[in-house]
Amino acid sequence: MRQTQDRLRLRALGASLAGSTLEWYDYMIFGQAAALVFPKLFFPDSSPVAGALNSFAAFAAGFVARPVGAVIAGHFGDRVGRRGVLLATIVTMGVATCAIGLLPTHAQIGVWAPVLLTVCRILQGLALGGEWGGSVLLAVEQLPGGRRKGLLGSIPQAGDPLGLLLAGASFALMTTVADDAEFLAWGWRVPFLLGASILLVGLWLRLRITETPEFLESVKKAEPEKAPLVAVLRTNPGNFILSVGCRLAVDIAFYIFTVFSITYVTTRGLMPGGAMLTATMVAAALALITTPAFGALADRVGGKRMLLCGLAGLGAAELLFFPLLDTGSTALASVAMVLGFSIAGMAIWAPYAGLISSVFPPATRYTGTSFSFQFSGIVGGGVAPFISTALFDATGSSASVTLYGMIAVVISIVCVAAVRTQEELVTAAAR
Repeated sequence: MRQTQDRLRLRALGASLAGSTLEWYDYMIFGQAAALVFPKLFFPDSSPVAGALNSFAAFAAGFVARPVGAVIAGHFGDRVGRRGVLLATIVTMGVATCAIGLLPTHAQIGVWAPVLLTVCRILQGLALGGEWGGSVLLAVEQLPGGRRKGLLGSIPQAGDPLGLLLAGASFALMTTVADDAEFLAWGWRVPFLLGASILLVGLWLRLRITETPEFLESVKKAEPEKAPLVAVLRTNPGNFILSVGCRLAVDIAFYIFTVFSITYVTTRGLMPGGAMLTATMVAAALALITTPAFGALADRVGGKRMLLCGLAGLGAAELLFFPLLDTGSTALASVAMVLGFSIAGMAIWAPYAGLISSVFPPATRYTGTSFSFQFSGIVGGGVAPFISTALFDATGSSASVTLYGMIAVVISIVCVAAVRTQEELVTAAAR
């Protein structure tokens, strides 16, 4: 019996990791293509800056769709269960990603090319809106009583660097085997089509899992909420707003580091975009180690304390990031990425899932966790490349982008310190 339970948990963790890997792979190849390819192939009539802004606007469109996907997935995930929703989200994500790899360009169908690109991006956003929260709950709800939430929650979070590593590797491979003309002609499509392999692995794993033990236990105790979103916003709106702010800093920093940085170094002629992709891959590979390590550490020192330490480190890393890029050294660019992404970023990201999932009770946890996460994405990572590009174009200085990131760090520190978990709320009510 014990071996059966352990095997089911391992399957659930594998399914959780596979889904989050596809999620971040999809989004990172889109972000990298938005910086390197889409301005030329889908917005060719614009100036270089306008083309980049239009491309990043399409990137942001997916983030606008994510809260809608979070509400839909959360509603059914809280009422019916996590497993069925997660099957739907991974299929939708995979199909939308492969479709982008098959899209005709502006030269072939004119204005319909960017329209179709944006539609695919919105489908990605709808799917991801329910994917992250479901993947996290599939992991953290495996053990009763909230035990080891830091470590369990860090497993799907490791899909972030793993997806980023695979995305960077796929683009690096294509830039190596194809010259510039071939890359623009067909090479950029291959990473999108390769997403089908991750989809098949994730789908196979998810077809073999069962419902999470904590969800099954919760439905035995009480009927599911008829309107989970209404219940979330009615019972503790202040805590919900704080949970949105908890993610803001790491989300903005992530897209400054991994997406805007490519535009920054290529626009200033500091190094080729491929060099920045290499630095990103180095950081992602290291993050595969630091993510579970910080998750396990959070179980010992506390999730909040881990996040606050990580946020302080992120602020320091942001101050160093652009000065290190300005040297034009690929080695120092890798150092900048390691400090910001692998260390400070993962010190926040690894325990984040365990903390935020503990803010909401099981009956509304899918909705609350997903909606707060995705709503934060609208004002966070979804517009970060666009705002960063606009700030740099207006000021001509990376200092404005650094200030933007630092303001987000301050907001997140305040929110993490103030948000209350279910355990803290129960303790306060008992006093």
